[in-house]
Amino acid sequence: MKLYEGLFIFPPDSTPDVRKSQLKNLEDLIAKFKGQVQQKAEWGRKPLGYAIQKFRDGHFLVYDYQMDPAHATEFRKGLDLQEELIKYLIIVKPARVEKKPSSKPVKPAKPAAALSSSTHSKPVIKPSSPAQPANA
Repeated sequence: MKLYEGLFIFPPDSTPDVRKSQLKNLEDLIAKFKGQVQQKAEWGRKPLGYAIQKFRDGHFLVYDYQMDPAHATEFRKGLDLQEELIKYLIIVKPARVEKKPSSKPVKPAKPAAALSSSTHSKPVIKPSSPAQPANA
């Protein structure tokens, strides 16, 4: 099972009851294709970058869910059939790789005082080349 993140945009003018049914339809669709919702966030009403289906705003929802990749294409086809969905974007989230502790001992960092030189000198700034006289 892979981890996916989906951004779903619904019409902004829907009532809270309609919005609840939209959420339920989306979660039922994920469950239909043997997916499991990990996390969901409701971003609320946001302006769109450009008009989509004559809408300038949209109600944004973000879902993190797991699904078998074999069902992912069928899930996208199911999303295309949703009439109330304006637009969606689905990405595959990278798998988390836990780093194993190395067996090599870690060298302690040198203190900053040891890194600087004992003599403090001002940096030398070289002047740029002089401009050539116009009438030489």
